Amino acid sequence: MKKDTNQRLHENAARPSRRLRAQKSTFAVIFIIQKGKIREDGTVPIVARITVNGEMVHFATRMYIHPDRWQPKDYRTAGKTKEEKQINEMLEELRVLIRRKYDEMLRREEVITAGKLKNAITGLDQNATTLLQVCDRFIEDYTDLLKTEQCCRETYLRYKLTRNRLAEFMQARYRLPDMAVKELHPRFATDFDRWLRMNYRLTNNSTMKLMRQLKTMLHVGYLNGWSKNDPLAGYKLHFEKVDRGYLTDEELDRLANKVFAMKRLEVIRDLFLFSCYTGLAYIDLKHLSADMLRRWPDGNLWIDTKRQKTDVPVHVRLLDVPIRLIEKYDGTAEGGLLFPVPSNQKVNSYLKEIASVCGIDKDLTFHMARHTFATTVTLANGVPIETVSKMLGHTNIQTTQIYARVIDTKINNDMEVLAGKLNAKAMIGPTTAAAGL
Repeated sequence: MKKDTNQRLHENAARPSRRLRAQKSTFAVIFIIQKGKIREDGTVPIVARITVNGEMVHFATRMYIHPDRWQPKDYRTAGKTKEEKQINEMLEELRVLIRRKYDEMLRREEVITAGKLKNAITGLDQNATTLLQVCDRFIEDYTDLLKTEQCCRETYLRYKLTRNRLAEFMQARYRLPDMAVKELHPRFATDFDRWLRMNYRLTNNSTMKLMRQLKTMLHVGYLNGWSKNDPLAGYKLHFEKVDRGYLTDEELDRLANKVFAMKRLEVIRDLFLFSCYTGLAYIDLKHLSADMLRRWPDGNLWIDTKRQKTDVPVHVRLLDVPIRLIEKYDGTAEGGLLFPVPSNQKVNSYLKEIASVCGIDKDLTFHMARHTFATTVTLANGVPIETVSKMLGHTNIQTTQIYARVIDTKINNDMEVLAGKLNAKAMIGPTTAAAGL
């Protein structure tokens, strides 16, 4: 009996009383801004600060505000604009959530620490890798590649957009600034998919492009050991086949023969034409240099390079139009490059002007030149799709079939050839047939 009593006394001594815990458990949550981390747009991060019994922790809310719009005494924004009001609402919801988690721990008579409360809010443990951590690390590595011009800036911006949309989704759907990769449930991908469609009115293919970016980042994170699993490995992308735009023969001639009053439009037109007759993507044309031209044994001049996007070898014979354009711009670009190519954004902006001036009622983009090469210039003139696929640098002929639609004129020409062949063989006329009866 004495032993049992002593044991109970020992256990009670080791366990703080509810009253003692209540006395020592002081709690506060406020929001502050990090003025030293100014972003390019002039905004700074809003950070949550949790204090429990003198222990203080911080975590990012993934919300941003201009410093002059922040009211430090009230721990909120000025609330004048729609965006500021939305931020205040989200901060208040986060404050309520933190308070609720704290009260739950009190009811369970847990020993509460600021770090433990933070982990309960974010759904993380101290060693867990989060979604945004993986995305940020991927983007950081991609930024380094971008500096070496081994990657496309537009692709880099799409990865950043996907990361930001993901942060918005987690805040809107789960009221969390971030989530552990290992905590993702099977419905996470479909929920994010649906949220993108509903909130940004995205088409199926636009949604799939963002989901593809996310899958890539998480898969690379898994391969590099940044996370212990690949949570989107089982999520299937479902792209819808679309009718790719291209220029017809008549539109291509109209574009080629147009005399522009402004030199900048003439340059962009010429770059577009070069791609129409070579199939080069924007990034490959931008980096096209003189040492990528080869004189083959057949005496013809060829482009021998690799696609920057896939690193697949590309061999394209230069026709008269691209040869004349190379000669026209000889010496106008630096570093051994063949053409002075502006940014992709500027090129596509000028192409809109060019379409208007030339009376082409199509959304003219530089990528349309690649489609034009696949359809109007090659397939429509009888070049086999296998050959077109090689020149485009595709590893799968199905990809070529998406780019290169078989146009009506090609179908008509093929049937004319077939008709000619069959008519030549059909030597049995009415008289011969009658004689055989």
